[in-house]
Amino acid sequence: MSTEYVPAAEVRPETFMVRASDHLRRGTQRGRELRTGIESAIAGYRRYFEFLSIAEDDVRAAAASSLARLQAWSPEAAEEVAAVAQGAEIPVEELMEVIARTEIMTLAPASATECSTVSFTRPGSSLAAQNWDWAADFSTLWHINDVGAVPGQLRHVGIAEYGMPGKIGLNEAGVGVLLNILKHEGDGPGGVPIHMILQRVLSTASTLAEALEIIHSAPTTSSSIITVVTADEVVQVEIANAEKRERRAGAGFLLHTNHFLHPELIPGSLELNATSTSRARHAHLEQRLEDYAKQVGTSGGPESTADLTDILTTGPGEAPVSCTPDPGATYGDRSATLVTVQIDPKRKQLDLAPGSPADGMQGNRRYQL
Repeated sequence: MSTEYVPAAEVRPETFMVRASDHLRRGTQRGRELRTGIESAIAGYRRYFEFLSIAEDDVRAAAASSLARLQAWSPEAAEEVAAVAQGAEIPVEELMEVIARTEIMTLAPASATECSTVSFTRPGSSLAAQNWDWAADFSTLWHINDVGAVPGQLRHVGIAEYGMPGKIGLNEAGVGVLLNILKHEGDGPGGVPIHMILQRVLSTASTLAEALEIIHSAPTTSSSIITVVTADEVVQVEIANAEKRERRAGAGFLLHTNHFLHPELIPGSLELNATSTSRARHAHLEQRLEDYAKQVGTSGGPESTADLTDILTTGPGEAPVSCTPDPGATYGDRSATLVTVQIDPKRKQLDLAPGSPADGMQGNRRYQL
């Protein structure tokens, strides 16, 4: 089975910019203005779930369970999700099939590999960058997300898949988040969607401590790694269903791909799929950092996120940190770096480029919050 898709670097994403008086109006506007994209994302994930052999009834049950858990954890966030559904004129349970897609995918034995992240902690000027890899067939199902502040919440900018109120990005307080998926033997559906945790951090966290409190408070059932980025420090929070552990560098680089690194969470950890490149990508990045250290010597770390994207750039014959589908790959078996993300919290600067850094980042969009 195959399908046509747009190469990631050729995508020129839609920008959704919302300025509203409250979170309900904001949600309604999202649903109304992005209705076509939301419908396409729902259809895209239903096809993908079918490819993963997840039964329709199980998808619906998992989406409903995550909605109930979200309503209990953050009523305000659940209200905004309901407003998005209302604006798009679809049942909220259908919208949750996209928002809770990570949790739903725990029902499959394997899933696509995604994401390589590099960060550097230097008090006052920490930096981070990520290649967001996902199924290549979703290359047009994301958009730039410029979300205005409402009472009690912050402006934030980043990327989101259609229907999600938030995903990867940076807020006006200088708190950013990046995301890599993980897999653990205890994973299951029904938890607070990882993407709503990201949205809450971007919308409400003014400090690193507040961001970590939000993450730790969420009742989760799936596995991921959230990298929280502030000017003073970068912290990785590995999530193994209900368990969460932090990784800190103190000063220096932190890497992550798609396997657990915290020693307390490695028991029971699983590869995302039989052909995962996570360990090869991690080893490649470790070597790049060794080479980088030799080049800069004692002069210090990276001066800008451009140095990090250089580390994330790979070519033919190297581990696919910059991920491009094989020409003969078919639907469900072709992954691609859909977006390159750069976060500079000190400057409150965010760069978003369709495709991988190996593609030249010709469509890069820079935001100053």
